Amino acid sequence: MLTSLRLRILVATLVVIAVALIINGAAGYYTVKSHNDRQIAQQLDAIASGNALAIEEWIAARSRMVEAAREPVTGEAPTRALIQLAESGGFLSTYLGRPDGSLTSSDGWVPPDDYDPRQRGWYLAATERDETIVSLPYVDANTGGMVVTVATPVKRNGRLVGVIGGDVVIDKLIAQVAAIRPTPSSFAFLSSEGETLIAHPDADLTLEPLSRVSERLTPAFMAELGRGEAAWRPVVVDEADKRLAVTPIAGSDWELGVVLDEHEATAGLRGLMSASAITLVGVALGAALLLGALLKVVFRRLLAVRDAMENVASGSGDLTRRLPEDGNDEVAQIANAFNRFVSRMESVMLTIRDSSESVRVAATEIATGGQDLSRRTENAASSLQQTSASMEEITSTVEHTAESSRQANGLAESATSVARRGGEAVDQVVTTMQGITDSSRRISEIVSVMDGIAFQTNLLALNASVEAARAGEQGRGFAVVAGEVRQLASRSAEAAKQIKGLIDTSAARTEEGATQVRQAGETMAELVESVTRVADVLGEITAATGEQSDGIGQVNVAVSELDRMTQQNAALVEESTTAAEQLKDQANRLAEAVGGFTLSQCSNAALSGYEARPALPSREAEPA
Repeated sequence: MLTSLRLRILVATLVVIAVALIINGAAGYYTVKSHNDRQIAQQLDAIASGNALAIEEWIAARSRMVEAAREPVTGEAPTRALIQLAESGGFLSTYLGRPDGSLTSSDGWVPPDDYDPRQRGWYLAATERDETIVSLPYVDANTGGMVVTVATPVKRNGRLVGVIGGDVVIDKLIAQVAAIRPTPSSFAFLSSEGETLIAHPDADLTLEPLSRVSERLTPAFMAELGRGEAAWRPVVVDEADKRLAVTPIAGSDWELGVVLDEHEATAGLRGLMSASAITLVGVALGAALLLGALLKVVFRRLLAVRDAMENVASGSGDLTRRLPEDGNDEVAQIANAFNRFVSRMESVMLTIRDSSESVRVAATEIATGGQDLSRRTENAASSLQQTSASMEEITSTVEHTAESSRQANGLAESATSVARRGGEAVDQVVTTMQGITDSSRRISEIVSVMDGIAFQTNLLALNASVEAARAGEQGRGFAVVAGEVRQLASRSAEAAKQIKGLIDTSAARTEEGATQVRQAGETMAELVESVTRVADVLGEITAATGEQSDGIGQVNVAVSELDRMTQQNAALVEESTTAAEQLKDQANRLAEAVGGFTLSQCSNAALSGYEARPALPSREAEPA
């Protein structure tokens, strides 16, 4: 892939620049993000706190007015005090509910008979909590506006005298909350005890559960945010990520929530990332162009060195060429080393060129002398071959005579060997016949023993028959067995007699054969002695003929050795001549290979058979 050194340096530099810019961008992003989160938290807190303070002042002002009317309403003119309270505080109406169930109103409203102020929520909350309260908003039946009741208990000497209440319209307060928009997609809401919405940009959500805004907005979650345990918490509203900050409203159960859109809040960070990415691309492109141009200038001389080396390595290099050595950088050092290397190579090539010519001349002379010597050696070898042929004919005749004697001697020895083997075979037959005779005697003895056993068995069977006859009826079965045993003994005796007769006959005939075999053995011994005397005579003849053959063979060997040595000398002369020819060819090839290089002129270039190629003038390397 990245085979070019210039491209590798360019890619490595761009990677380093890109990594540095990415690290710098990441560090800047996280730094700005941290500051942005702090600013957003501060902004949310400021918006929520400022608007909550305004609401608190509004509630505190109405609460102080109602509390300030505690003394006047207990006097002789409670109605006038209630009217004054309504007019000064902007109440729709003010009223005083007493423990006896009576009600006095600033607008003269007369409640129906079934109306009991003691059962109303504002009366119960104020008496139970024993402090000024602000009720949940409700829709006024007469005006249709959103109204809240501010109520405070009135006591004298520790005894409850009544509860003062005032209805005040909060439409402006709702409008004020709806106007809170930190960003176009952000909004604020006012809720009571984290459960009921009092004010929201969407009027349809008024007095609706707070969970309709987001499922995560539970009383516990709102209370946790209201206690200030976290500056803000992420929530999802209408499938969009938001940041929620909650501030409790002092003097009431209300809390003000400010919902900031996450996408709009982090628009600056995205702008920073886009700018960083554009900067990265721009810097990388600029660096690539600038570094590419710089590397092209820097590598120009290095490429010239490469081209010069390729020219030398191609086999037709100009060794007179030199590179410029301007400067002190690495490229100048490489050029200097290349020039010194080429000078050394040119010197070596000049030496090789001169030496190869000298070797070629010497090889030519050696080849010529070798050819003359080869012709003279071949003539001497031809004369020795004729002498060797004559000696081979004489040797062949003597060897034929010796071979005939050896054959006769061999036949005599074979006859002697056969006679000896015949005598040995007769001796073995005599020994075998003697063994057969001995075996026949032993068999005869064994048969005699069997005959005696059969006789005794017969006697025992006879005695058993007599005893069985004495036993009468009880020995009848035993008598039958004794009869059978007697018959078997009789037949065994008869068979033993027949075997003994046959063995006697065989022994007599075996004795006759053994006598005849001994006579044949004596005859074979005489034959062996005669053949041995013939073999001795033929051995003496063979020995004499062998000595003659050995003498002639030694002469023949000497002639053959002389002929072989002459042939070897001729072969060595041929090999020497061939080696000289090859040396001459190699010298020519070496001269041709050296001639492939362009070298400086030399005084030895004018030697016979060699002409140096003219050297090219030195020139600077052109940029690639």
